[in-house]
Amino acid sequence: MELRLEAFQRLTTHMRRAQAEAQTPTGALVAVSQAYVEFALKAPNDYRLMFDAWEFENYAQISADFGDSISREADSWHVNLDAVTAFAEAENLAIDCNFAAHWLWSSLHGMVQLHLSRKLAFGMEIQPLEQIFSEKIPTSIRAFSQK
Repeated sequence: MELRLEAFQRLTTHMRRAQAEAQTPTGALVAVSQAYVEFALKAPNDYRLMFDAWEFENYAQISADFGDSISREADSWHVNLDAVTAFAEAENLAIDCNFAAHWLWSSLHGMVQLHLSRKLAFGMEIQPLEQIFSEKIPTSIRAFSQK
């Protein structure tokens, strides 16, 4: 569990650095997403460990064993949510930021999982897919607008 938490902390640090280096909320949104994928590609074993399903089999026991330290798992999620929220505010979008952030997170995770499990097939590699995905993130988030 401590190895998992350390990996989540490295992901969070990588995402926060990307967010801080961006010049605009749009740039930060894209940079945070790219940092997520980049981390997974550079540290695939950490990524696999982070999202192994065993953790949720007995979350009460894990919480009892590790206490508040397990909150480190959620820190990278909050960077994602912060980037979506800042983008929505800058664009004056009436969206459910929590929903949009979950869409973004699950889309990135799905792309990475397909790649790492060697199921991203049929002539597609992750790099061009991730590049196109990154270019479309702002447009996709705007599509959640209630206006």
